[in-house]
Amino acid sequence: LYGLKQAPRAWNSRIDKYFINACFMRSKSEPTLYTKTQGNSDIFIVSLYVDDLMYTENNEEIIQEFQKDMMKAFEMSDLGLMHYFLGIEINQEKDGIFICQKKYTKNLLKKFKMYGCKTMATPLITN
Repeated sequence: LYGLKQAPRAWNSRIDKYFINACFMRSKSEPTLYTKTQGNSDIFIVSLYVDDLMYTENNEEIIQEFQKDMMKAFEMSDLGLMHYFLGIEINQEKDGIFICQKKYTKNLLKKFKMYGCKTMATPLITN
């Protein structure tokens, strides 16, 4: 599909049909967010960004089944735990999930030639 004028529309249509057929519900307020509930406590959440998927579920067996189904339907690879997504760094540890934008901030400072600048607590003259 890459390089074709209608590629994004064709891809979106295909992945949307896949999720709808797999009993996922598309969010009304965010069309790239899909959810699927099973029973009282299992909820599967999938976020789609172009051709990248980010997903979570509280049941490891359901995640394994989802990965197998996706690999059958699409040519894809599993990159493991997420570390970087849309300019946000993600660090997943036992105590929790920590996010920051350190890399984005460094690149922004370098772009405007302010990377080596002296820091101040208050960036203006007091009084």
